[in-house]
Amino acid sequence: MAVQIPETLLSALLQGEKFLIFTHVRPDGDAIGSAFGMRSFLLDQGKKADVLLPVDPPARYLKLGLDSLREADSNDYDTFIALDCAAFHRIADNGVLTNLADKSRFFSLDHHFTNNVDCAGFNFVDSKASSACEVVSALAFQSNLAFSKQTAEFLLTGMLTDTGGFKFSNTNGDVLRMAAKLLDKGVDFEKLINILFFSKPERQLRFESELISSQIKVACGGKFAYAFIPQELLDKYNFSLKEDEGIIDLLREIDGVVIAMLVHKQEDGFKVSLRSKDPRYPVAPIAADFGGGGHLMAAGATVELPEFSDLEKVFLEKVSAVLNG
Repeated sequence: MAVQIPETLLSALLQGEKFLIFTHVRPDGDAIGSAFGMRSFLLDQGKKADVLLPVDPPARYLKLGLDSLREADSNDYDTFIALDCAAFHRIADNGVLTNLADKSRFFSLDHHFTNNVDCAGFNFVDSKASSACEVVSALAFQSNLAFSKQTAEFLLTGMLTDTGGFKFSNTNGDVLRMAAKLLDKGVDFEKLINILFFSKPERQLRFESELISSQIKVACGGKFAYAFIPQELLDKYNFSLKEDEGIIDLLREIDGVVIAMLVHKQEDGFKVSLRSKDPRYPVAPIAADFGGGGHLMAAGATVELPEFSDLEKVFLEKVSAVLNG
């Protein structure tokens, strides 16, 4: 069933005149697309709208033309929107929302079934939507207000990246029909595809090649592939992990692999990303065991363990239990 935005939410949101928009830390294509798509839609309606993005986005998205703020004063706005954020602590707000006394004009629009942003005045979640961009697209079309080609381009961005170019299991007829409506706005599809999927820097390709040749391990009879990204490899190729979107798909592409895992070290532990190719073997429960979340087939968590070898042992047991359960 296509996404349906509650009329009460749509009406309340459009009453605003000055909007500040947020998305999650380490923004990906859906985060960027939904945030800037919402901003563009609101600008199309003559509203004031800004995106608060405390850090630089992944380089590929800069080609879309992003205009954002690093800091903002809540007194300059009357409406606040978080997009693609499953948990309040994951919102990159630089303290703006945290210190907002009255959250009645705080809207959260999302597609993660693990969403728990209960402090928002309006928290709308459609876990059957492919992406936050599909949710924002539904809002835009349901409003019956005109919007620009640029708005459509941003919204199609997140739909493309979160479905892997319409290859993942979250692709269905509703997604493709929504994409067609956005394309009808005049989006240059070939240009967008080239930006999103065929604009990889040479150093990234070399980084990925060495990661594949030196770090991939396969277990559980070939059904589980995983890799740890060592810091020295990042340093060698001057590669930033904010550009890691899609790298886990290198593991998922291996024939016979059902579950893929990518791991890297960060200050508060190990960041674990998980993907599944088979709905019979969801990865969300594994992530949930460590306080993480996401989608049934794509999830992640931060795990506090001393060494990667400790994490490796734990996840071999967890994944084996899922695959053999």
